[in-house]
Parts: sequence; structure tokens; C-alpha cells
Amino acid sequence: MLDKIWLWHETLGNSEGLIKFPGICEICNINTVFSANPIYAPRESEYFSFKYKVNWWALTQCGCKLSNLERAALSIFKEGYELNEDIYHVGHFSLFRNWLSDKFPNVVSSQFFLGKFPGEDVGGVRNEDVSRLSFDDASFNSLICMEILEHVPDYRVALLEMNRVLKQDGRAILSFPWLGGNTYDNLTRAEMMEDGQTIKYLMEPEYHGDPADAQGILSFRSFGWQILDDLRSAGFKKASAEFIFSPIHGYMTLLNPIIVGIK
Repeated sequence: MLDKIWLWHETLGNSEGLIKFPGICEICNINTVFSANPIYAPRESEYFSFKYKVNWWALTQCGCKLSNLERAALSIFKEGYELNEDIYHVGHFSLFRNWLSDKFPNVVSSQFFLGKFPGEDVGGVRNEDVSRLSFDDASFNSLICMEILEHVPDYRVALLEMNRVLKQDGRAILSFPWLGGNTYDNLTRAEMMEDGQTIKYLMEPEYHGDPADAQGILSFRSFGWQILDDLRSAGFKKASAEFIFSPIHGYMTLLNPIIVGIK
């Protein structure tokens, strides 16, 4: 069945030019038009040939400009949200953070600025290193960290910090590059050496776009199913991978999850 779904959305994405399709956004609560922009990426096999490919997860957008990834994280967040709970969003410069702050009270956001102290105000934006957060224990009911953990040199320390600042039964809602399939082990691309400055590259360096740095930011790893055990080892009592497939709501792929850890 998963192979059939994959073939279906790959066939749909094999088109030159912007793809548009109607649907319902459960975040905006409106009828909308979803859009996706295919890229030229020829792939051939014995059974099929595609010239174009769509990143249905990260680049499909609702009319509100939120991506499927962002809407999926919000959908899972809203399912467990209780009025006036305290929320921490890792990352400040994004449409997602603006949307979150507009819709919910008690949202704290931060950005990482190299050379600044945890908790320091940098031009009106709070500086935080997710590996050594300045917040008190049990400060938040929910923590949202999207496409950040792969850039943290020691992600296990970051998971411990996330667990520390969450209240009992609090949730960490995470996303990051996902290896997919039956892959268990995380893939390490680079390591930070003990001096805290020298980077050892195990693979060709991979950089991702960063709204705070035009040069981009190094990705240290991609994640497999191991991350669920990593969350449990960090003290989370429950860890799960939440997949959403609902074409009427714009979700066209089952290849990527939102990861949820419950303290």
C-alpha cells in the first residue's frame, strides 16, 4: 500500500510548473488551494520514468503560506493543547512562529546567536542554545523544535535539556530530516571535536537554509527510528512518530513524520 501511495504522489508531482489543488486547511479552518512547485530531478527505473519531483512535505503550501510540515506540527500540537499553557518554540525568524504567537498566549521563542550568552537579549530576540537552555526546570507544557536538531552538535544533550524544561506530561514536538523506511540508525554526517570548534566531516558537508544566516547552517545528521529510543533515554516516558496522510487536507505523503516525546 505504501508503494502505491508513493507512486501516486510521484506521478502527480511529475509536472512542469506550479501544481495547484483544492482542499481544506484544518489549521486555517477554510476551503483553500494548496500549491506545490516541482523541481527538475530526472529519475528512471525499469518500471517508470519521472522528470519532475515535488517535496510534498516541506514545500507544499496552504493559501496561508504555511508548509505541510508546519501545518502537521500545528495539527498535532492543537490536539493536545490546553488553554493558557506555556509554549516554547525553538526558532524566532519564521512565519510559523508569527502564526503561533498570534493564535496562542504564553509563547516564548528564541534564536541561536553565536558568541552570545543563553537568555541574552539580542536586538529584541532571546538567545538560546538548545544544548544549554537558560530556562528553569519544568517551565513549559509544550516545546516545538522543527528542523533544528540536525544542526545541534550533541543532540542527545539537547534532548536532555528539552526534557528538563518541560513540565510533567509536557510534550516535545519535533521534526528533522528523516531517513525513512526501516532505517534504525541515525546517520552522522559530521562531528564536533572536544575543543568545541573543530568539525570532523564524515561525509560531504550538507548545509540547510537558515533565516538567521544567509550562508546556511551545517547539518550534522539525519535521523532514523533510533531517535525514539534516544528520547526515552533522555527521560521521556513516551515517544512516537506521527504520520499524516490526507489529500483533502493537503497531506500528500507518508514519508515524513512529526516526532512526539511526552515527559
